[in-house]
Amino acid sequence: MKICPNCKRNYTDDLSFCLEDGARLAPAYASQQTPDQGKTAILPGGIRPTAEPLNAPRATVEGSTPAHHYPAPQFPEKRGGKLWMIIGGGVAIVFVGVIAVAGLFIWKASNTSSDGSSQAAANGPNQNSGDAQANNNNSASQKPTAEAGELEWLNGEWTGDGYQTDTKTRWAARLTVQGETYSIDYPDIPCKGTWKLIEKNSRSASFNEVITQGIDQCTNSHVTVEKVSASEISCRYTNLRSRAVIATAVLTKKE
Repeated sequence: MKICPNCKRNYTDDLSFCLEDGARLAPAYASQQTPDQGKTAILPGGIRPTAEPLNAPRATVEGSTPAHHYPAPQFPEKRGGKLWMIIGGGVAIVFVGVIAVAGLFIWKASNTSSDGSSQAAANGPNQNSGDAQANNNNSASQKPTAEAGELEWLNGEWTGDGYQTDTKTRWAARLTVQGETYSIDYPDIPCKGTWKLIEKNSRSASFNEVITQGIDQCTNSHVTVEKVSASEISCRYTNLRSRAVIATAVLTKKE
């Protein structure tokens, strides 16, 4: 049996210090000593000596008030790991995007090269695309155009009269053909102009008439010339937009 020399509280023999004031317990028989002999010296500043570690658990007497317990320190949650996970995910997405774009360019380049090979194969054996282009140009140059060649049966000077249905008037006409030059003169109106060849064959030809003098008296029209005989031709004038016949003329070749 032990007793606290200060508060006189009794403890079992298992304890060494008082649970109230921390004083070292003394045997119960020591209470018979003088007061000065049973007191424990107190250090300055209220510090009391102890032989146990500061963090050692203190035993309690059954039924007594438990000792103070201090909660364990709380450390903030570490967020560095999550941040690195987010950064790593973003880098991975960018990397995948770069690979996808590069793959797209490679795919387009391969398709372009394969198209070029197919085109070369389509040009035929022993013939490259440059030769094919040259052949196409030669073929185009060999095609006859409306201006190529001469209308031999139309060469010469032709004169005669024409009749215009909308104004119900008659007028004289003179057509002169020299090579690829077609000049028209209407001295009664008076008007002059040229004919631009559109198409031709062995018995007919079509022209666009362009008035160069007397444009206030005559208008541009479309003219179709047909061979009646070696010395006679007929002309049919139509409107450029509606192609309705507006005048006719019969011309005779001048000897």
